[in-house]
Amino acid sequence: MMRIGFCFVKGGTGKTTLASSAVLYLNAVAATAGLIDASPVPMASLLLAAGVQPGVHAGREDIPVAVTRTPEALDAALRALEKMKVSIAVIDLPPMAKTPRLDVAVIVSDPPGLEFVGDFKADAAHSILAVNMAEGVDLGRYKGLANSAAVLPYSPAVARAYQRLTPAILPHHPKARSLGRWKKAFLRLMGEVARQVRR
Repeated sequence: MMRIGFCFVKGGTGKTTLASSAVLYLNAVAATAGLIDASPVPMASLLLAAGVQPGVHAGREDIPVAVTRTPEALDAALRALEKMKVSIAVIDLPPMAKTPRLDVAVIVSDPPGLEFVGDFKADAAHSILAVNMAEGVDLGRYKGLANSAAVLPYSPAVARAYQRLTPAILPHHPKARSLGRWKKAFLRLMGEVARQVRR
């Protein structure tokens, strides 16, 4: 099973928003995907309309959601998803200085968090820097810290979706102007993730 972790040392960067949308996207276009919510506050499981108590729950679109509330219980959650024949585990990790072993690490930073990117350690075969809620970031300054990078603009509509406990990708419609720039950036990011899944 492929492990894709949404991670960073700082909280409030949008890891949960991107992880909950990514599992829906990957389940639709790549392979059977499930979510592991390893955060002490299991917001990703709430966004997927699943339970918040430790265990495996059915979420939106029948996506399996394993709630652990801690990265230390990751192995048990991975075994539970494997039994369900899940091919991709999208893992919403809490703020931490170093990740568990991953196939793909999506390092989600916001502009203030960029000063910590060089100190963050992602134990992954492939890493993607996703600068969230940003405009005009010079990604060249961060070359060498990740295999690739993407910038996602701030979107009030995405923030409202999060407040309504709805994954950001769900309210999107191809013609929705307020989400157009965010959706394009999200789909570019997911295209890079999907390329790693297909390898």
